[in-house]
Amino acid sequence: MSIQTTDPGKKDWGHLIEEFRHRRGVPLAVICFLAVWFAPAPTGLALAGQKALAIFAAIFVLYLTEAMPLGITSLAVIPLAVLTGTVKLSSALEGFAASTVYLLIGAFILGAAMVKTRLADRITYVILSRIGSKTRNIVYGMMAVNIVLAFLVPSATARTAILIPICLGIIQVFQEGREGRSPFAVALMLTNCFTNVTISAGIMTATVANPVTIEFIAKSEGKIISYMEWFVLGLPPALLMTIFTTWYLLRVFKPEREELPGGREFIRSKLTAFGPMSSEEKRTFLVFILVVVLWVTGEWTKIDPTTACLVGVIALFLPRFGVLNWNDANKGVSWQVALIAGGGISLGDILMKTGAAKWLATGIFSLLGLHGVSTLVLLLVVMFICMYLHFFFVGTTAMNTALLPIVIAMAVAANLPPHVLALPAGMVIGGYAILMFYATNPLILVYGTGKVRIEDYPRAGIPICAIACLVYALCAATYWRWLGFF
Repeated sequence: MSIQTTDPGKKDWGHLIEEFRHRRGVPLAVICFLAVWFAPAPTGLALAGQKALAIFAAIFVLYLTEAMPLGITSLAVIPLAVLTGTVKLSSALEGFAASTVYLLIGAFILGAAMVKTRLADRITYVILSRIGSKTRNIVYGMMAVNIVLAFLVPSATARTAILIPICLGIIQVFQEGREGRSPFAVALMLTNCFTNVTISAGIMTATVANPVTIEFIAKSEGKIISYMEWFVLGLPPALLMTIFTTWYLLRVFKPEREELPGGREFIRSKLTAFGPMSSEEKRTFLVFILVVVLWVTGEWTKIDPTTACLVGVIALFLPRFGVLNWNDANKGVSWQVALIAGGGISLGDILMKTGAAKWLATGIFSLLGLHGVSTLVLLLVVMFICMYLHFFFVGTTAMNTALLPIVIAMAVAANLPPHVLALPAGMVIGGYAILMFYATNPLILVYGTGKVRIEDYPRAGIPICAIACLVYALCAATYWRWLGFF
């Protein structure tokens, strides 16, 4: 994303990063590939594993630099794996046939129905109309909206895009035509994207990274994490951190006034403009209720999340009942994300099958001196590393697919079930990409409004992430133990 500066002759920090990525990414990836390929055979690693590491090194660099579209980078896993003789074509394609890919596509289509019928907008204004016109209440109201929409719109980017015009309208009323920086505007906009991300860690379908985590766990140990299992384990810490995040943002960016002048009237006028709930909204809402019920009862009905989601998708296209056509669905689906998930899962599977992930994990154990440490200490170290690697990654899906195979191998090296490390790591990766404006799409969208500065993100994000590490560690030491998680 290009960032404009006041002096067109100067290149700012963001522009320099972008230029480096596009010009140096591919050559750097080739160098890393060749360096690993021609390196002396590592002790304890088979030839297939060394080939897998070479592919991983190249793809990892391309993910970091975004020298090519991430979807194309993920597709590159297939020819690289086949042409180097690392695996056969059928194995290289396995990730693209994973149930997670179809869950993501279905979730995007469900989100498209919420956007087209404007049901998400109506729900937002209904919640805001109940909270009054105090500025603090409005910020907390935005948090509440994000929590509710996380269950209904399975895309963090879509949720942020829905709420940005609403936030801008509220800010315009608050500023009453005044120019300049507003702490209230910063608090409201960052609450929009930050709490959107943090609550995603607690709801399996709220962000793309979560189903990818489930897929890796299923492939590594055969354990299928259900919607309710994720909810019970993940929602309490995610909810606590979402509330803390809002409180902290209001503390750092204290609103300059306590009351939003004309705020209640503004929100009510927007809600009134919707009129009565339309037939399309009602049908969309019914479909969402059906899907959520199937997700929640999956442990008893034995209906997996992907099948439940696709049942809802089909209902949205039924003659006389459905609300979508193919053009609506096509606009709503991020095919790039689906490709990233498929390619990432394939790459992770290759790393695990060839022993490359295990070799990397053993090396990390030795380097960090983790042999013999308690499960809790190991979990804290893994979460801390995953948390602050967000500084280097753009997007949680690419980060998840790059790191989880290594995390799973670390669990195996420590004689732990893979889910003990992989599930918390997946939650941290999917829920705390808040350190820099480029970390994930919701943050980029908010930065594009011009209401926040680059430095606002780490100023709030670094301490929030540090507290999150402690909260999840405390959760692991108490709540998760009581549930028999480990």
